[in-house]
Amino acid sequence: MKTRSIAVLLFCITLAATVGAQTTSGLTLYDNFNRQFLNPNKWQPSSPCFTWTVLECVREIQNGQLRLAVRGYGATNSNTGNQYGESELLFTNPSQIRNIATQLTVRRTGAASCPASADFNSGTQVLVKGSFFNSGSGNPSDDVQGFVLLNRLPTDPQDVLSVIAFLNWQGQFFDNVYLGTVKVGQKIAVRLTWHQKTHQFVAAWTDLASGAVAQASMPYAISDTTIAAAPFKSLQVAVFTPNCIGTQMLVDDMEATFDNVMVGGSEE
Repeated sequence: MKTRSIAVLLFCITLAATVGAQTTSGLTLYDNFNRQFLNPNKWQPSSPCFTWTVLECVREIQNGQLRLAVRGYGATNSNTGNQYGESELLFTNPSQIRNIATQLTVRRTGAASCPASADFNSGTQVLVKGSFFNSGSGNPSDDVQGFVLLNRLPTDPQDVLSVIAFLNWQGQFFDNVYLGTVKVGQKIAVRLTWHQKTHQFVAAWTDLASGAVAQASMPYAISDTTIAAAPFKSLQVAVFTPNCIGTQMLVDDMEATFDNVMVGGSEE
């Protein structure tokens, strides 16, 4: 009986390792946050934690995971526009990274609405993003950027976020794809991959409990042989809190944890 139990255990371990290898093919571990403080050889901060409308901004390791959180408020002198706030970490040596994967969980989010506002750009987000190549001019505005984000609008159901992905070039967003929804507390893995040989990006996310995968490609017809002029790769949470005339300031917040960040630097 003991021998059979050991055999079953070994089979489960082997199966888990096989599934893990399939979902992280071509990637190596970048950071599992198993230390007290963030590693300055791997991460760089960004400055918008200090914008005037950000109430709280967190970048820290908590219980062996990266915790990013931001809470900001809107202005009370207008019913148009919003106030932006973020908490972000940038990868060092971003030019060497073509593929990014991370486990993440949205721990909390709140997206306020202004009844008198027609602004549809408010909400909260978790983002995996970066600039990957330049279309040839060497101008940073010609860098091609890829995004995978979890997005919650004020009109969305409570604790539900949409997973979307898209590209950006010359200030224009395109190749928008919808990848379903996730819930607050749901443990998932997100991946963004640049396939230069086939001239496309692939965005995907996996539900870690069920193994279900949602994936979509984002092809492009842009020259991709020039390195990005302003290369970056990052993990981020952000709020776009709507302005609303009145005495009560509207507040948005987003908190997410990240773990087992993996990267790849070559074609698969």
